[in-house]
Amino acid sequence: MKTVYIVDGKYFDFEANRPTIGGIQTYITDLLNVIRDCDYKVVLYVSDPQLRTITYNDVEIRSYYFEEDKNKWEKVGQKVYAEMADKESLVIYYSDEYVPLKTKFKNIIAIQHGIFWDKPSKDRNIVRMLMSKLKFSYSVIRRMKMLSDVVCVDYNFINWYRTQVDSVENNLIAIPNYTKISPINKKPNDCVNIVFARRMFWYRGTRVFADAIQRILEKYPNVHVTIAGEGPDEPFMRDALSKFENVVFTSFVAEESLNFHSDKHIAVVPTVGSEGTSLSLLEAMSAQCAVVASNVGGMTNIILDGYNGLLVAAGDSEQLYLALDRLVQNNELRNRLSQAAYETVKVSFSYERWVQKWKEVLKLKH
Repeated sequence: MKTVYIVDGKYFDFEANRPTIGGIQTYITDLLNVIRDCDYKVVLYVSDPQLRTITYNDVEIRSYYFEEDKNKWEKVGQKVYAEMADKESLVIYYSDEYVPLKTKFKNIIAIQHGIFWDKPSKDRNIVRMLMSKLKFSYSVIRRMKMLSDVVCVDYNFINWYRTQVDSVENNLIAIPNYTKISPINKKPNDCVNIVFARRMFWYRGTRVFADAIQRILEKYPNVHVTIAGEGPDEPFMRDALSKFENVVFTSFVAEESLNFHSDKHIAVVPTVGSEGTSLSLLEAMSAQCAVVASNVGGMTNIILDGYNGLLVAAGDSEQLYLALDRLVQNNELRNRLSQAAYETVKVSFSYERWVQKWKEVLKLKH
């Protein structure tokens, strides 16, 4: 039996004896099930200062640890390759920017989860800002040469990469992110429930959302807002919206997403940079929410403006406010967009379709 080695530093919490919480962790857990269905053995490498090996749900988990330095991922890769018993086995890295260098082993797949370096720069020095972005892009291009296949979660990365190289040496495979599908009958309600379910980082659109939603709350007393997530911008969000009684801060785990969204009417994904095919967006669409998203990254692979959601310019709080204002006022528009959103994910972004595409990739490696 061949072995698939998966490398992702933060997947497992040894002290709690369970996977950590997050979209990446959910993705890897689901991928582990697909790999085992294809008759591979799985070994998972995670980072932990205490070197150990355990078995969790029939998956062997090995820890590695290196200090944060410029050669960290090269060292990780050499450790992985040194412990591989079968040189015909397969290595999967969750992120191509961590693919190690200096190895002759070629049977490597990276999961490319979007153009992560497109966050707006706060550096007003244009030359320094451009050099920083070029450094990231050059690093990705260089590491891509190590790979036999790259599984991309959106077409945005594929299109960008083709503009950067003379010829594409890799097999670029588009497998967009996914969501579980479950029909929901939303009950009529006098209130309009708006949700922001995101990790609270500025580049996820916290500041843009706070600016727009304050105007909506001041204008419409029947609007209720739920903010679910955590992150460094949470204090800012709480302070900006502290005067509104109809704003709730909460959290939920990935398995509860459809139920969490079941009573929400509008979902907002106002990312200003670094976004693939957003799990938050797909989950909200699956729960029949009318969605407003920024025109960033892989979200433009999901939303057709005016058909299954509304697209606004990234970082433009005025456009976001106007889109939300339309949806709050127009119940017919909300219903039409939410139904089209549900049909979109059911046909093109379902868990079952994602599983089938990954099985096709893995069976080619047998």
